[in-house]
This record gives sequence, structure tokens and C-alpha cells, in this order.
Amino acid sequence: MRENWFKFWNHPRTKAVRHWSNITYDVSWNIILFLIIGVLLVGSFSVGAAGGYFASLVKDTKAPKLTEMKQQVNSYAVTSEIYWGSGEKLTNIATDEERQPVNIKEISPYLLDAVLSTEDVDFYEHDGVVPKATLRAVLQELTNSSSRTGGSTLTQQLIKNQILTNEVSFERKAKEIILALRLENAMTKDEILQAYLNVVSFGRNSLGRNIAGIEAASRGVFNKPAKKLTLPQAAFLAGIPKKPYYYTPYLQGGVVKKDLTPSTNRMKTVLKRMYVAKSITKAQYEKAVKYDITKDFAKTSKRSRDTYPYVYDLAEKEALKIMTSYFMKQDGIKEDEVKPSELAEVKANYRDQAMIAMKQGGYKIHLTLDKKIHEAMQAPAKNAANFPSAPQYKQVVNPKTKKTVTKKDPEETAAVMVQNETGRILGFVGGRYTDGTADDFNRAFQAKRQIGSTAKPILVYSNGIENGLITPASTINDEEYYYQTVPRQPGDNPINNEGGRYRGNVTVREALELSLNVPAVKTYEKMNMSNSIQKLVDMGIEIPDNIRYAPSAALGTMEITPVELAGAYATLANYGQYVKPYVISKITKDGKNIYKAKSKKKRIYQDRTAYLTLDMMRGVFDKGTAQYANSLLKAPGDWAGKTGTTNEIKDSYLVGSTPGVTLAVWTGHDQNNSLMGATTYYQRTQNLWAQMANLTYNANSSYFKSGARFNQPASVSADDFKNTGRFKEEDQKKKEAEAKKKAEAEKKKQAEQDKKKADEAKAKADADAKQKADDSKAKADADAKRKADEAKAKADADAKRKADEAKAKADADAKRKADEAKAKADADAKRKADEAKAKADADAKRKADEAKAKADADAKRKADEAKAKADAKKKADENRKNAE
Repeated sequence: MRENWFKFWNHPRTKAVRHWSNITYDVSWNIILFLIIGVLLVGSFSVGAAGGYFASLVKDTKAPKLTEMKQQVNSYAVTSEIYWGSGEKLTNIATDEERQPVNIKEISPYLLDAVLSTEDVDFYEHDGVVPKATLRAVLQELTNSSSRTGGSTLTQQLIKNQILTNEVSFERKAKEIILALRLENAMTKDEILQAYLNVVSFGRNSLGRNIAGIEAASRGVFNKPAKKLTLPQAAFLAGIPKKPYYYTPYLQGGVVKKDLTPSTNRMKTVLKRMYVAKSITKAQYEKAVKYDITKDFAKTSKRSRDTYPYVYDLAEKEALKIMTSYFMKQDGIKEDEVKPSELAEVKANYRDQAMIAMKQGGYKIHLTLDKKIHEAMQAPAKNAANFPSAPQYKQVVNPKTKKTVTKKDPEETAAVMVQNETGRILGFVGGRYTDGTADDFNRAFQAKRQIGSTAKPILVYSNGIENGLITPASTINDEEYYYQTVPRQPGDNPINNEGGRYRGNVTVREALELSLNVPAVKTYEKMNMSNSIQKLVDMGIEIPDNIRYAPSAALGTMEITPVELAGAYATLANYGQYVKPYVISKITKDGKNIYKAKSKKKRIYQDRTAYLTLDMMRGVFDKGTAQYANSLLKAPGDWAGKTGTTNEIKDSYLVGSTPGVTLAVWTGHDQNNSLMGATTYYQRTQNLWAQMANLTYNANSSYFKSGARFNQPASVSADDFKNTGRFKEEDQKKKEAEAKKKAEAEKKKQAEQDKKKADEAKAKADADAKQKADDSKAKADADAKRKADEAKAKADADAKRKADEAKAKADADAKRKADEAKAKADADAKRKADEAKAKADADAKRKADEAKAKADADAKRKADEAKAKADAKKKADENRKNAE
């Protein structure tokens, strides 16, 4: 450059021109050098200043341990899931955001390429930060540029999402850079990419729920796992995180947007970047760009909570109990060691902790319910043809308004199927889905109702056999009978049977088959009723004290839920061993059990007792009260069971067992109306039961053990089928004694009638004599009363005159004294008022004088100060002028 200048300026010219040219050159060159040096100095200063500013932004940032960083970026809320006992996924626990973590090896390569091509093409080359991209972003921020290309790598985005916040500031950006560089030393590239894809938001799914993570996005948008995504699908999903709720194809409620142009254009942009990055070929790009992605979208889905409301609510409720106990146990908290006054608060705190964990902890809740069996049980309950067409109504009081309103009260049903040996609940019906919807009341688990005659096998005859009181062949007289163990009250009715007739001598077997009430009560009253009730208490059934000693319990006056009733019958079918019915088999997290149900067996009845009771219950289907159900039954098996009805036909039951399962069905009204149709209500119940038995058998017959029978245990002997119990009624002697008693009663009744007639004649004569005496006395009393009234009237007149005179004199004296007292009081009041006014005027004048004096003094002081200040200023001005 210097040589070129020399050539130019040394061109033949005059000496003067060359002289001024040289001067110009030297000056220009020095200016250029000065500018270069100035730029270098300014640049060095700027870099130093920027470095200092950067250092000031991150000076308080503590470098976390590498293990802590790794834990933080992989820490996120994971949706808990509910699974059927048969293995199928039921649904997710409702939460604000659904997420399903996935390993990077289970993600489609198309998706990985799409994300890297779009978000961070140099991901595998940089160390967490791209300086030029960061600088470009900073300059755009400083200049407030409308074009923002972004400067964050995937590593930085992960830091921002998991460790920092979305705050827009240079301080947050500086911390992001430092932590991104550090994270690259804590995790491999694949681990960072996997974490990013598990945390980033993808908008909404076909249920309308918020989703995060590629697995939840893939299943929620295309209804397939992330590893099976096609190229167009991968490109579509990879474009969503830039603006999740703008590019997501779904609105709230899971409805597909009408205008998907922004979403599809974004997909094409992703495909273009993949092609530029050479992740796909031109042919792949051209084919994918033309692909109609909208046809792959999952249709608006219905939540499993809507399809299986009773299941979801029960699963959440039972899991919450288990999780609460789990967290208390983890902290070493035992209920019996907590003060009763504090227990409710302690449990409430752990319940809240358990609820959060269930929603965000990624637990898997495994139910015992077999999906096919459970769904098969719903069909009869949902079929309106199985119920009366006209609903009933009930007058009830609204708890909020306290007003009486008419409430619709349709006939309802509930059912439970239990596996006898394990206690697993295989299916249940919480209600009949009136008008196509379910309510919040799960009748199978929450409806405590009287159980009627279904109490006879589990409370009466089983205990009678166990106590040696009866055998199936024992004879009992079915006759007019009153409770013997409670005081008889006037108006009490005898115990009635269904149909209102008595059958004389019957065996216990016949009494159970026909559901006769008198033999059941007679048997129950012969036993220790409290000890018999204890059998139900040992099965976890709550029995109030007023029922424990009531003979009416023999007819089912205790209140039990359908699931408790099914559990009690399953105990008989399990040869006397009780296993508590349960609906959650296990809860896992990260593949490890945190809870697993254990089928603990408790001996309630001897196996001999259970078998003999079951043997009698077989006849209920063959020739007893469940013959109608048996005529509809197509599920083969060794069925044994019992029907039940409560007073006024408010409840109807049928419970039946095979060696494998027990099925209990109830019908009734929530508002306790009587069931419609005095002769058909039981047919509706038995029809429901038979349909459920048939459909569940077709759905999964393996649980029924249809090929097996209830086997007679070795403890049962031939004498157990003879009338060998202690309870024996000698019918003939009893009839003679009753005839004698009846004759004596007739004789006593005749004597009472004769005495009654004599008493009536004597009473009539006494009445006539009394009437005459009363008439004479009445005339004398009238004369005496007239004379007394006249004398009293004269005396009252004299007394009134004297009283009036005395009152007038007293009133005049009182008025005079009152006037004198008032005049004196007025004078005293005026004097005191004048004195008070004079004193107040004096005080006011004194205070006014003092205030004026103070104000005058303050004004004088301020004037003096102002004058002194003015004098001082004047003197200072004079001194300044003199000095000048």
C-alpha cells in the first residue's frame, strides 16, 4: 500500500505538487494508523467490559455438582397409570400435564433427525453453546430486531426448562451458558437429547389434555409409540415445540382445529431443514411434503374416566389409601402412636402428599379387575329393558335450600364378582347408568343396605351347624311364632313368611331352600346371637350393638354393602376361610413394587360347616327361591346361593357361588322406595344375575372352575345328613299342649265375658241412681248459687264506691307532691347549668389567651430569624463585592 502511494505521488509533477502530496500522504497515513489503533483499543475495552459484565452476571451462580445437574434435568412430573388386572392399560391418573418418559433407543430416527435439523444442527459438534449464535441473539436483543433467529442449543433449552426459568434477561442467559457448558461434562449427548425430548411441551392431545415429552405426544396425536413414527409424522411433531399451542392440531376438549395451515406449513419447514441438513433425500422430502398428515391425527378421544367412571374413581380412592399408608410408613409414623387429637391432621397431610405423588410420580396402579368380565357385567345394568319403564319419585329435603322437592328415584342395581380363593374383585357394577350416565355413588362399595334373607346362610344356619344345634336334616315347625327373646308389645304381629302361610314341620334344608322366616328365627334364638354376629365382624363388617343382640338379625336387618356380602359368601365357597375382597393388586414405580396385595386367609367357619351350608344352598337353585334364575342360567357349574328380600320389598338380592367365583347382585332404590311389581321384582333381580353370570362366563370362563364341584371334606360324616342336632321339636306333644292351652284360654275367655255382662248391669243401675241424685243436687246448687251471687253483687258495689273515693284522694295528694318535687328539681338544674357555663366560658377564654400569646411569640421569633438571615446575606453580598 505504501509503495502504491509512492508511485502515485512520485509521478512526474512540479516540485511544489510533490511537496504538498508528501505532506498529505504523511497526514493521511497517521490518521489511518490512529483510527486502527483506536478501533483496537475500543475493541479491547469492549471485550474486557463485556467479559467483566458477563462475570458480574454469573458471580453469584454456584456451580452444582455434576450428579445434581443430571438429576435435575431428569426430574419431571410423570403421569401415573392405571392398568386392568388382565394387563390392558385403562387410563392415566388425571393431571395438569401428561408425560410418558421414553428411552432414546425407543424413538424413531426420523424424529431425532427432525429435531436436530430444526433446533440444533450442530448438536453433536458443539460443547453446549454456539458463540456466534449466542452473539447474534444478543445483538438482536440489543437492537430490538424484529427478526429473532434464536441462539440456544438443545442443551441450553434443557437448562432453561429444568433448572432456570423463562425469564428474559441477560443474567438468566449468562447463567444458562455457564450451566450448559457444565451439563455437557455431566451427561453424554444422547442423554441430553433424551432428557430434552422427555421434557419439552407438545401442546395438547386428542383428549384435549396438555402433553409433554415425545412419547405422550406421539400417542396423543398419532395414537402410536414414538418408535413407529413415519417421516411426515416425525416432522410434524418436531415442529410443535417452537410454539406448542399454536402448532398443536387440537383445541381444548380434543377437537381438531379447523385451520391447520400453520401446523402443516411448520411441518414443511422442518422437512426442508432436514433436506438441507442432508438427513433425508430429495425424493423423501418431495414425497413427505405432499403427504396429507391430517388423516393420521387421532380422532377426538373419550376419556377412560367417562367410559369407566366407577372404576376410575374406585382405583383413585383405594390407591390414595394405600399411598397414604405407604408414605406414613416411610416416615416411621404409626397410627396407634399418634395422639387421637392429631391423627386426622397427620393423615390429611400424608393424604395430600400421596395425591401429588399419584398425579406426578409415574406410578403404575394395577387393578384386580378383568376387563372382559367387568365390561360384560355392565351390559345388563345399562339395558333399560331390564328395569321398569316408569321411574318412581320421592319427596326429599334439599340439604342446601332446606326445601322439600320431588326427586326422581329410578330402580337401581349393583353387583360384585369375587374370586373365592384370592379375594380378587374381577368386576363390579356401581350403578345402572340412568340416562346413559353414571353418578358419583358407587353402590357396590358404598351402599349399605339391609340384606334380608341372604343373612340366613352366613349368620343363622352356618352357626347353627357349627354349634351342633342343627344339621340339614333337623326338623323345625314352621308355624305362627313371635320373637321369644324380646319383650312382647301390644299390637306385635307374628313372624311372617313370603306368601303369608306356614308349612308345619320342615327340615332345615327345606327352610333354607324356600327361605322360610320362622325356622330361621327359631334357630337363631337358640344360639348365642352375639357370638354368631361376631363371625360377620371378623370378616370386617361393621355391626351396631343394637343389631348384635336383636333376633331380627336372622332376617337380615343389618346393613352391609354388596362387596361385603359377596366376600361373606365367598368365605363359604372357600370352605370357611375369609379373604378380604380387594381391587388393587399392586402399585409399582420404576418397575419396583411399593405395594403388593397379600391374600391373608382367616378361618371363620369350619370346613364341615361351610360345605353343609353350601350343600343346602345348591337346592335354592334347583327347587328353591332361585329357580327362575336357574331357568335362565347358561353358565355351567356347581352353583350354590341364596335370594333375599327386605321389608316392604325395598331391596332384592341374589348371591351365587361356584368353586371359583361368587356373584352378588342387588336391586333397589336410592331413596328407599319399594320395588315395583310384588310378583315380578325378584324376576328382574334374578334376570340381571343370570345375564351377568352368562356374559362373564363367556368373557372369561377360567375363573369359574365350572368343571369342579364343592368337594365334601373328610370332616363331614353320614350323621351330618341325619336329624342329629340338639334342636328337635316334638310336634305331637306340642300340639296337645297347645290344645290344652287353647281350651283353658277359651274357658277363661267365657268367664271373662260373663263377668263383663254382670258388671255392665250393675253399672247401669248405678248410673240411674246417680242420675237422680245428680238432678236433686243440681237444683239445690242452683238456688244457693243465685242467692250467693246477689249478696256478692251488693258487697262488690259498696267496695267499689269506697275504693274510688280513696283512689281520688290519693291521686290528688300524689299530684301535689310531684309538682313540688319537679319545681325544686328544675331550680337545682338551672343553677348547676349556670355554674357549668360560667366555668366553661372562663376555661375557653384562658386557653384562647394562651394560644394567642404563643402564636405572637412564634411570629416574633420567625420574624427575628428572617431579619437576621437577610442581614447576614446582605453583609455577605457586600463582602463579595468588596473582594471583587
